[in-house]
Amino acid sequence: MAAAPPSHDPARHLEARLARCVPFRANMPWSPELNLTAASFQVWSPFPGLPALDTPVDELHRGTFVDAPDGSFRYCVRLHRRGRPLQTFFRDQVGTAIFDGDVAIPALYERDPRTGRFGPHPWMSLTPSEIMTLHEGTALARGHVVVAGLGLGHQLREVARRLQVRKITLVERSATLVDWLLPVLRPAIRKPLTVVVGDAFEVMPRLRADIALVDIYPAYGGNRRATRALARTCPKIRRFWGWGDAPVSGLGQRPGGGRR
Repeated sequence: MAAAPPSHDPARHLEARLARCVPFRANMPWSPELNLTAASFQVWSPFPGLPALDTPVDELHRGTFVDAPDGSFRYCVRLHRRGRPLQTFFRDQVGTAIFDGDVAIPALYERDPRTGRFGPHPWMSLTPSEIMTLHEGTALARGHVVVAGLGLGHQLREVARRLQVRKITLVERSATLVDWLLPVLRPAIRKPLTVVVGDAFEVMPRLRADIALVDIYPAYGGNRRATRALARTCPKIRRFWGWGDAPVSGLGQRPGGGRR
């Protein structure tokens, strides 16, 4: 039997991709195949010093993770191996990213109250796709900005770095996340910051701002209707951007893993 052409040989295709790796940038153009240098992927960690591991989250040993005081969330650093594809999204398109070496990816997991265990997929993780898709909204931030959804604080930190931003209002439903993560984030937020704990759909209609960046959805894609519905109830917020507003057929997974 003749050998498969290189384009159809997965091993050869992977090696060809690894030979074309370029530095990662949050504003880099999306491509169905992102080939990235591991050394360029340096992501801020709210709890530095933890080892990057690929051990199942429920099997991690003490000292390799940080749990929220009430045990509902677990932060750890995942070891992502060289050449292993990570799913990426851009509007209604799907692709993969690979690295030419092992990388560390900060991740946050939510405990399932029914089982008392952490599932295999993160609630949020700072993958290339996560960072790139959030950058679209961050680039629009100016004046008084509402950031709806704290997550790991990446977008909040990036918005606070923008010279065009005057002040920020954070809206987050989980008091646990606010009490646990915000003190770690505060030193990097050098803009006036107001924090409102509550459901965005109940809180935001009372707010006035130049723009709202909304990242409260469980999956990327198909969120446009929800964002527009929220915007209609918020006449004092001039502009809205929603994470994953574009339709993505057949997908229900956040970049990097699980639900939000």
